[in-house]
Amino acid sequence: MSPNLFLIAAPRAGSTQLSHWLASHPDIGLPKIKEPNHFSAHEFDPNYVARTHLNDVDPATFIARGQPKAMQFAVFRDPEHYAALFAPLTQRYRLDASTSYLACPEAPALIQASCPQAKLIILTRDPLKRALSHYHLARRTGRTRASLASELRAEQESATPLAARYLIRPSRQAEAVARYQKTFHENQICLMRFEEMIATPQDSLIQIAQWLDINPSSFDLTRTARNASAAPRLPALNAALHRSGLKTALRAALPRSVKHRLKPLWFGAPLADVPPSEVAALREALQ
Repeated sequence: MSPNLFLIAAPRAGSTQLSHWLASHPDIGLPKIKEPNHFSAHEFDPNYVARTHLNDVDPATFIARGQPKAMQFAVFRDPEHYAALFAPLTQRYRLDASTSYLACPEAPALIQASCPQAKLIILTRDPLKRALSHYHLARRTGRTRASLASELRAEQESATPLAARYLIRPSRQAEAVARYQKTFHENQICLMRFEEMIATPQDSLIQIAQWLDINPSSFDLTRTARNASAAPRLPALNAALHRSGLKTALRAALPRSVKHRLKPLWFGAPLADVPPSEVAALREALQ
């Protein structure tokens, strides 16, 4: 079975929460890997993926050993591996929720060529708030310890690989939405806003259910998937674990109950606010 439902959203626009709500419906199946990134795989340089330990699971190992527990992210380059990911799903709708598809210029045409009858939920968020949220995530996970100004400058100067540009590129949402609207029929697209979804989740899910022609009362709104917003107590160690790949390995190996108990110990106070001058520079860059 191939996917026939796509959640097209920028990172930090609520795709993880919405995918959990969608997967709670008996008519919607989410594979073990939420973001297989198959139709944007060409944007992920293999050396960069290996160097940054970007994959939660290697797709080839995934196929050889069978499906692991649910994970967030991988780059499925091989069509056979991608098909095998969705093969166990028997629901009416099979969901691919890769957040790289929104910014990738080639993704709309590639999805349309492979899944011409697919339906697309396009979820957008205020560009500045999205970018700031992504920067805080990068600080929290150990991806960077640099200032927002430094990260913004590196992206503007194309000093970072394409897949590492997380401030400006994923925030160009209007251009990205237009590409999908040119590629797919309007009946295949459901436009949603992060702000409205968080404010009135039940209304948003009813809208989706009516569009998909499924029972609107079968979603489980108690399923939550929120990312922590606190700073790590030991930022240098946090960054070192991220660079070495040990953090990815531990995240995959530790039971959820153990990770839940470790979070209060690992994370401390809320992340510090970004200086207003740096926020202003980011706002200007997004105009």
